[in-house]
Amino acid sequence: MSQLAAETTMRQRATPTQVPGSSFFALMAGLWGALVTLLVVSPTTLDDAHDWLRGLPIVWELLMWILTLPWTVAYLVYESSWVHWLRVLVVALIVVAHLSVSAPRTSR
Repeated sequence: MSQLAAETTMRQRATPTQVPGSSFFALMAGLWGALVTLLVVSPTTLDDAHDWLRGLPIVWELLMWILTLPWTVAYLVYESSWVHWLRVLVVALIVVAHLSVSAPRTSR
């Protein structure tokens, strides 16, 4: 009887739960996927978004720069005059660094 109780207890403990913060990580990964897709498919859309951002009043522009900093920096790096492989490498490093910071952590 004790073996049956132990097996039942082990089954109850093995129930997987969602790690807190995984929805935020999925949102960040989705935003990076959207940026990379727009870089490949429609860079003019990103050009228009950058022009819109630069045309905002200074207070709103600063707020938007703070909110969209990783994506805006990645876009500016990609639009720079550097060698293509270097631009892609730097953008990939920005993506990996931001996603590693956004990744959910389990409690200790």
